[in-house]
Amino acid sequence: MFIATSSLELSRSDGTKLYVEIEPVTYQEEGNHVYTGVYQLLATRHNDPAGEYAEDNPGDTTAIGSFAHKQDNKYDWVYLGDFLDDEEQSQVAGHIQRLEDKDKSPSSFYAHAYHHGGMNSFEVKAKDGSFTVAHDTKIIAELEHPEKWKQMSGEPLDQGVFVSIKQAIEAKFE
Repeated sequence: MFIATSSLELSRSDGTKLYVEIEPVTYQEEGNHVYTGVYQLLATRHNDPAGEYAEDNPGDTTAIGSFAHKQDNKYDWVYLGDFLDDEEQSQVAGHIQRLEDKDKSPSSFYAHAYHHGGMNSFEVKAKDGSFTVAHDTKIIAELEHPEKWKQMSGEPLDQGVFVSIKQAIEAKFE
């Protein structure tokens, strides 16, 4: 099962937060992207981009390891790296497993938009004439298109995110 690039605000064991981008590793075969069962983990600063380097704030974007699971058993996984402790690894595993489970739902799909300094995935679900938008497994907005696209709930989305999600919905349903 292949999911698109995703992001997670990870709660570190020391109480700090770390923004982690999770990118699937693929290779090209006969013009198609083939998923390897591996995700590259990148840590990025989003609250303090000018802050000093520290273990919980490793730089603009820093590789912090890889996550891999057996494709026949998504609960059997391994972390290759030394940055994350066991609890932090479990958060990453749970996040990927939830995304993979949701990816099987025909009523939902992922839209991609530039957000918080990188490309992110937003889950979009069709629901009774409206669309819920989730990021990091949390519903952040509801969009409707009675005559013109508008956001009905949630904090106002960045214009680029709003346009990207709107275009993904239109491409899927219209």
